[in-house]
Amino acid sequence: MDETPFLRVDAVSKRFGATRALEAVSLAVDRGAILGLAGENGAGKSTLIKILCGVHRPDAGTVFLAGKPHRPRDPAEAEAAGVSVFHQEIPICPDLSIAANVFLGPAMPRRGIAPDWKAMERRCVELYATLLGEDIDPRRLIRTCTAAEKQLALLVRVLSRNARLIILDEPTTALTPPEVERLFVIIRRLRGQGITFMFVSHMLEELTQLCDAIAVFRDGRNVGRLERDGFDVARVSELIAGRTLRRLGVQSPARQGTPRLEVKALSRPGAFEDISFRVQPGEILGLAGLQGSGRAALVKSLFGAPPAARGEIRVDGTAVAIGRPQDAIRAGIALVPEDRKTLGLFDDMDVKTNICMAGLSGWSRSGFLRLGNLRRVAGRMRDDLSIKTASVDAPVRSLSGGNQQKVLISRWLALRPRVLLLLEPTRGVDVGAKQEIVELVLGLAREGCACVVSSSELEELLQLSTRVLIMNRGRVARELDGAAATKDAVILAATT
Repeated sequence: MDETPFLRVDAVSKRFGATRALEAVSLAVDRGAILGLAGENGAGKSTLIKILCGVHRPDAGTVFLAGKPHRPRDPAEAEAAGVSVFHQEIPICPDLSIAANVFLGPAMPRRGIAPDWKAMERRCVELYATLLGEDIDPRRLIRTCTAAEKQLALLVRVLSRNARLIILDEPTTALTPPEVERLFVIIRRLRGQGITFMFVSHMLEELTQLCDAIAVFRDGRNVGRLERDGFDVARVSELIAGRTLRRLGVQSPARQGTPRLEVKALSRPGAFEDISFRVQPGEILGLAGLQGSGRAALVKSLFGAPPAARGEIRVDGTAVAIGRPQDAIRAGIALVPEDRKTLGLFDDMDVKTNICMAGLSGWSRSGFLRLGNLRRVAGRMRDDLSIKTASVDAPVRSLSGGNQQKVLISRWLALRPRVLLLLEPTRGVDVGAKQEIVELVLGLAREGCACVVSSSELEELLQLSTRVLIMNRGRVARELDGAAATKDAVILAATT
């Protein structure tokens, strides 16, 4: 029996100027195994992936693939060797069919100079059946597919090119829990066919659910490896962060007095119906529920994006009419959206402009921005939130995901809102940044801000919230407080 690892990385190092991206990293993956890669943003995972895929070349160390040296000069050479990356941003052509997306490129079947559509469609059906065990309409336009279906098309694309090592880079970010489970079933099926995987994720429960082993990176080093029989989420978290992460208790504020936010019989047909609740100053209200339960739609309507059709919203006892986001901002309500890339940040602008975007009129004179004011405000927020950036003049796209999220949160904190709405506040950030954001929200609550948090990460929601409303089919199914707010109780209310 051949005991040689399918992939072996020996003492690989890589520097970019004075920055040490990788330092003597070693790891091994057997054929037909799934190795998880865990670590904060900037820990070195992406640099290792780019070395395996031919984007970068190591300064020192060696890589072996199937027992042979692997030193690709570019991504095309890596793909020819059987290494493919499966990114969270799905590269597709939306107005082409599934079959065309699968075979797009030099390997597309042709009849003369024209594509051989019938051969493509026939081969596409065969690949889906053989590799995934699924039926497919190969003529369906890819833009009509769900995020999960687009990812499967990409997966079939790389498998059709004889991929032997597939690197899954945050593939579940845009997927619902049922779609994640479907993807995992298919990955396990392919593992049984001898395909080897590396799975990169910030979701520790997903890593422990799917992987045979987990390698943890920190500061460019491989600081530990856990095998399946020794998986422990707390231990993985500690290795990632380099410290024991604290679970922070949340004290319930007094329920007497005027609520900071009061919602009465709020409805938006097709999204949610007859929602009522109160949030006191200093309270963190959690909204739980499956995707499509109405929790995200409710939060967006509180911000007027789009507004509710009927019902009443009060802030500090005063009724407010919220027909658009500007109305919400004037009432002291702020929203941190779930997708910072498309709904929050201005990627081509710098850090200070992104932080001050919601209050530009207050830092302008006669229609002209006062850059000194912007730098002072942004500098204060950078220091208060420990945003890691060389300068507030740096492009926001140069920051890690966790620091970009803190920039987005600081945009609203600069305006000192009375109510802060957060949708998936730690999506796509590493475990250390998650803890920092949790502590930040708790600090805001202690200062009297009323927070409403909607999150699909149940453990995080329970860690943050003083009280949890569980939504099901557009209505509040149950309210849980204190010790009654357990994971099992929330799941039961959300799914029955």
